[in-house]
Amino acid sequence: MSSLLAALPLLGAVAGLPARAQSITASPDGTNTSVTLNGDRYDIGGGTQAGTNLFQSFQRFGLSANETANFLANPQIQNILGRVVGGEASIINGRLQVTGSNANLFLLNPAGIVFGANASLNVPASFTATTANGIGFGSGWFSAAGTNDYAALVGTPGTFAFTIAQPGSIVNFGNLAVASGQNLTLLGGTIVSTGTLAAPEGQLVAAAVPGQSLVRLSQPGSLLSLEIQPITPAQPASLPQPWNLPIASLPQLLTGGNLGNATGVSLNPDGTVALTGAGTPIAAGDVVVRTATAQTATLAANRNLTLVESQLQTTGDLNLLARDTVFIRDSVANPFVAKAGGKLTIQGDRGIDILALNHLQTAPFQSGGDLSLVSNGVISGDSHFTSGGNLFVQTLTGGAGNFVSLYDPIFTVAGAFAFGAYTGVALKVQAGGDITFTGPIVITGADVTATGDPDSGLLTTSRALILRTSAGNILTGNITTSSTGLDNGGPVILTAAGNITTGAIDSSSTGNGYGGALSGGAVTLTAGGSITTNNISSFYAGGNAYGAQGGNVTLQAGGGIVAGSINASATTNSTFAIGNPAYQGGAVSLTSGVVPGSNITFTNIDTRGLEAIPNATGNGGNVAVTATGLVQGTLAGTTIDTQGSNTGGTIAIQHDGGPNNVPFVIGSASPNGTAGAINRGGGNVIASGSFPVQANTITVVPATGIALTALNTPPVLTATSSLSGARRNTPFVISYTAIAPNITDVNQDVTTLTIASIAPGA
Repeated sequence: MSSLLAALPLLGAVAGLPARAQSITASPDGTNTSVTLNGDRYDIGGGTQAGTNLFQSFQRFGLSANETANFLANPQIQNILGRVVGGEASIINGRLQVTGSNANLFLLNPAGIVFGANASLNVPASFTATTANGIGFGSGWFSAAGTNDYAALVGTPGTFAFTIAQPGSIVNFGNLAVASGQNLTLLGGTIVSTGTLAAPEGQLVAAAVPGQSLVRLSQPGSLLSLEIQPITPAQPASLPQPWNLPIASLPQLLTGGNLGNATGVSLNPDGTVALTGAGTPIAAGDVVVRTATAQTATLAANRNLTLVESQLQTTGDLNLLARDTVFIRDSVANPFVAKAGGKLTIQGDRGIDILALNHLQTAPFQSGGDLSLVSNGVISGDSHFTSGGNLFVQTLTGGAGNFVSLYDPIFTVAGAFAFGAYTGVALKVQAGGDITFTGPIVITGADVTATGDPDSGLLTTSRALILRTSAGNILTGNITTSSTGLDNGGPVILTAAGNITTGAIDSSSTGNGYGGALSGGAVTLTAGGSITTNNISSFYAGGNAYGAQGGNVTLQAGGGIVAGSINASATTNSTFAIGNPAYQGGAVSLTSGVVPGSNITFTNIDTRGLEAIPNATGNGGNVAVTATGLVQGTLAGTTIDTQGSNTGGTIAIQHDGGPNNVPFVIGSASPNGTAGAINRGGGNVIASGSFPVQANTITVVPATGIALTALNTPPVLTATSSLSGARRNTPFVISYTAIAPNITDVNQDVTTLTIASIAPGA
């Protein structure tokens, strides 16, 4: 899809924009601002001081290439705030600098601000550019229009008022960088930056703010620092003076000054704006950022957050937020990178749309802390994600969110991994903590782009599901990797250090197939703890004339196993054969842990291989059930069926009878045995019978190919064998403590100690 975007027709390039006279002129409004031109440098002095704040007012404010706006201040000044009152957007294609003070610089112009390709900053502290029409100091306002009570504007500016219906835009084609540890803030109605934004070891905020809103920045850079609230009817008395002059639209800004080549943005013939090459439209309320570097960064859009070929890197948290959609793309030529040393949060209230698969040498999404994908809409993610913490897919209220992937999703997580439902191509999750899917998992096809991954052989050729956790549990809803078409059912591989709990698993194949045999997908669950699953369907049942196979089912647990019905059979309704096709039932192996009491319970097992057409063979799959405890099959009728029209599969059951050495009973409900018959076909059927547990390992073969093994090791008794102090013809008391008997039983059977007799001493 990225390559298709790259091939879209290019829009008209913005090169050689119409020139317009632009200068810096002071506004004669009583602030006493002075502007002196010295060659290519505008020295800006004067202004009105209130405490440690210096206020300046301009009729016009702009710079051509190679020009510098030099703000002069004394060392006591902490904040320089300049407003542009003439109603003309600021086209800045030169340098902004501050001398004489380590003050923060604020530039306020509701009509719009454009930083050209030659724009740069030389400021000792933080820089803020905004198209708000007022900056708040407590209950006072520095208004962009009208007069201000400057004596009341003391303290730290922290509130921005946008009382306009559609606030003006901020566009950056240049290099806006502040010194290490300082903050960079852009607040406007629309933010477009195809240049560079940098606040190394500092805080970066680029936010598109809706009209009739107040913005508060309490702790710039963190997720909670950017607070945007609508203006309520009770607030007009405490708002800045209204702005009544025209505000340039985004297309007007891009054609309103001599910026040279505005790289990365194009104009459509109808006057709308789009990203060059990608053709992605840019509308009012959007945020577009190409390159950003900071300690912590927040990019927040009132509409869409568009990140095409973006390079975003923070040493701390990175927050990518949109009230509508977060839209992310790479291209064949350029990668997308979002790398956070701390938390990475991607939140699109109505949707998240990610397609970044062209550069997978390293994961496009990386976080040192938690990685969160948050939306109430569709979360579509085709990329690779790596998290040093946890990874969550959530709704806006914190519930489990749903994830869709059409091409290639791979997740590598050091901590826990939590989804709602998943629908898409072959999926791989590798985690250090718990893996949780509260909804169903539906695999729709192979992941043909997962080259280079250790599991690429499975991912690129099948509807595979691979979930692995090195130190946690796996919990899922129903799993579907089945196929009704011309491909096989997909393999299901779940590996956990702890427990595995799933809903029903369906890896079956029911297609007819053309040109080759089909099979159900193998199901392999390996747990250090227990396994609890529902029905497992890895069968083949269709009209394929080339042969078919049921998928193998392997459950291996360090504890007990509880499963539903297991169907790994291979049957066909074809009326003819091509060649000499074979229909092979899948093998089923259930193995519990070595700790006594690791029981195995299942409903029934079906591994039949049946066909009724000439020149074909049908073979049943083998069944092996091995428990260090009890084995219980609960379905009456036939509990284990391995029949084959040619050869039936073998059946091997091993148990230890539990602590009470319960006999293995066939044909009747019992805690140890099968409620129904065991049928291998060919007359090898056991409909009923009771097989007791005896000392040592005993294997009984009641029918050909059926073996029942009772594994029971006799207990070992140790005691004091002789006692001193006894005399002939003299009563002698023997205490239980003195004998010190000790019984050990590796099967942890219930044991009884009886002293039958006492042998006389020599």
